[in-house]
Amino acid sequence: MPRPRVSPQMTTTEVGKELNMGVGWLVSWIEHGALPQPSFVDNNGVRYFSKEWLREAKDIAVSKRLVPS
Repeated sequence: MPRPRVSPQMTTTEVGKELNMGVGWLVSWIEHGALPQPSFVDNNGVRYFSKEWLREAKDIAVSKRLVPS
């Protein structure tokens, strides 16, 4: 059973689904600087993304034609 959400932040998997992009591609684009750095990275290296980050990433992805508009 999934744990209850304690933060409004999204995980890498959730953001990948929103961008129609696999987790591997998403992480690669972030590491290469095509997309902004995550909003927050916890002590275990888990990336979290805000709604504002997602809006910015969608704009970038559409402008670079990474995803359909």
